[in-house]
Amino acid sequence: MRILPLLLLLALTAAACGGSRASSPSPTASPSPSPTRAPSPSPLITSSPTPVPTPTPPPPPPPPPTVDLSGSVPRQGGFLLVRLLYPPADLGDAGVSFAGQTYQMLPAGDRWYALIGLPTWFATGDYPLDVSSSAAPLAATTVSIGEGGFQYESIELPPASEGLLSDQSAVAEERATLDQIYGGFTPERRWSGSWLLPAAGNISNVFGLMRSINGAPYYPHSGTDIANEKGTPVWAANSGVVSFAGALFLFGNAVIIDHGAGVFSAYNHLDSIVAQAGQAVSQGDLLGAMGETGYVNGPHVHWEIVIHGVRVDPMLWTQGPQEP
Repeated sequence: MRILPLLLLLALTAAACGGSRASSPSPTASPSPSPTRAPSPSPLITSSPTPVPTPTPPPPPPPPPTVDLSGSVPRQGGFLLVRLLYPPADLGDAGVSFAGQTYQMLPAGDRWYALIGLPTWFATGDYPLDVSSSAAPLAATTVSIGEGGFQYESIELPPASEGLLSDQSAVAEERATLDQIYGGFTPERRWSGSWLLPAAGNISNVFGLMRSINGAPYYPHSGTDIANEKGTPVWAANSGVVSFAGALFLFGNAVIIDHGAGVFSAYNHLDSIVAQAGQAVSQGDLLGAMGETGYVNGPHVHWEIVIHGVRVDPMLWTQGPQEP
């Protein structure tokens, strides 16, 4: 019997047509790769920029030297107070040229200055004014000089007083003495502040009054007359050094004070004198007593202020400080 082959055929048929299905082999899973960790970004290191210093602006150039006349009284019988502002730092000297003359300037802190007297007869008009050193010109301006506005009068003096004018030799000697005193120049300024009237009393004659004495030609009064009783005290209008104390021909007993910078004051026709030549005096110090010596017609003090030999109106100096 052929049984084994038949059984084998049946087994093969069953295997092909149904029954238990052979399972397919499971695929082998490939191992998943471990995720790669992204590296942490390194922090950015930013360097602070080096601060750029703000450039220091160059200092502005100094102002040029400038002439200042703000303290002046530019009229006949007045004066010029000339200031040089912003002078060069190394300036060693300076002078003012005005109306054909040159005047020495003096240092005063951050400026230089000079005083110029204007005579009563000074011609009005515009004048150039120049400031220079020995090395170079420094500054220039123009100044206008006005009229003094003086009054006119005629007076009569007793024959005894009038006779004084006939002695021309004595008159000339007195003039020479005064010219020598007023021609001096002390660089040190000795005064300060406003000036005092040198005596109590009434103003009997003002500066610049055009006078005709006993019918003579008109001539300007050179000072301010303060009248009072004989013996009235007369004191220094400001500080200085007495350069003269004694008797003069026309001015009588007189005291003259040097205030420095070319400025003098005179106290004339005194009855007596207590100040001495060479004495330093302060404002208000007693100089003497009012009198009527010399060429006068009554007791009074004839008060003068003289700048570089030029007599100017003393009352201008009582109205405010005349300082650099």
